[in-house]
Amino acid sequence: MKLFYYIKTTLKSMIANGSVTILYFILFPIVLATFMGFVQNTNNDNPLKLKPVDAQIIDKDNSDMSKGLIELLNSKEMKDIVNIVETKPEAEIIIDKGYENNILSLNKGSITINKKVEEKGLVTNTLKSILDKYHQNLYVELSGEDKESLNKIIDESIIESIIIDTPNESNSYKKMAASMIGFVIIMQAYTLIQSGYADVSINLGKRIGATPISEIEYFFIEYVASLVYVFIILSIYVMFFRMLRISFLGNFAHLIILILVGTILSASISKCISTLFGAKYGKIVGTVIFMLPIIGGELFGIKANKAGIVAPTHYLNNAFSLYNLNGNLQGCGKWLAVTLIGSIIMILIAIVKIIFHGRKKRCS
Repeated sequence: MKLFYYIKTTLKSMIANGSVTILYFILFPIVLATFMGFVQNTNNDNPLKLKPVDAQIIDKDNSDMSKGLIELLNSKEMKDIVNIVETKPEAEIIIDKGYENNILSLNKGSITINKKVEEKGLVTNTLKSILDKYHQNLYVELSGEDKESLNKIIDESIIESIIIDTPNESNSYKKMAASMIGFVIIMQAYTLIQSGYADVSINLGKRIGATPISEIEYFFIEYVASLVYVFIILSIYVMFFRMLRISFLGNFAHLIILILVGTILSASISKCISTLFGAKYGKIVGTVIFMLPIIGGELFGIKANKAGIVAPTHYLNNAFSLYNLNGNLQGCGKWLAVTLIGSIIMILIAIVKIIFHGRKKRCS
């Protein structure tokens, strides 16, 4: 009954401040995510920007012909198109077994380009065209015949299967909607921390505290009320993008799991901080945690720096991004596990503080 009363009071407060809730917690992140997605989309689609692709060469043929191709790709003339690397490639250039025999037999060779990132489409296609021209000229030299007799093969792609094999792609709007979810979660935690120190919340706590209820029970009543509140806000944010077919379009049950984990994280952060610290230091700690995703860069859809990595929402952001790519929880397990373990640890720390504080009061 007390739990129902507290949840009812929390939801009534949310409805009473409906315009502020919608504007601050839902519309602002949505508008910001859409704007940042538009900016990133414009930058990615700019045809005037042609940065070289970092590519790793996998030579399965290991022949003189394949080594000659590798020399070409490593040449000074190709530096504006391709940069050969050993680690963290943006694309893989795979020279298949039998490449030299196919070339010498004037058969179409087989080179595979596995594109690892979606932003490098233009330069990868340019690389494909250059490789085609290289092999066309190579066939002409090897044939010893008049060029006109090779028109049929010249008009086609010499390389039978240059495959632009891109993993499931995520456009800029999808990416920004996913990266912004961390901001929504941390903003909810920050707001719950601030409101927990407000006079209204303290008075409500005193009214419930006047009833025969333990401090632990009151802690969990507040925690459950926070869970309900955050779940509603996160669901509205996510479902907005889903209904417009912009983002979060995968398995619905898996999406609910992600929302629940985000809800638990947000409520756990707020309850841990408000339990451990008084109003003065609690608000400072809450502000620092709120700023971490912003300073870390994840809010803007860029790779997180050290500040971003220590942000509580970093790992859940990764899970939402993978969900957007795969449409399910494939690859999300470790990120969800880290987030849940962190949330449980925060709750346990808060409970230990309450128990220790209670014993201290009884001793005095």
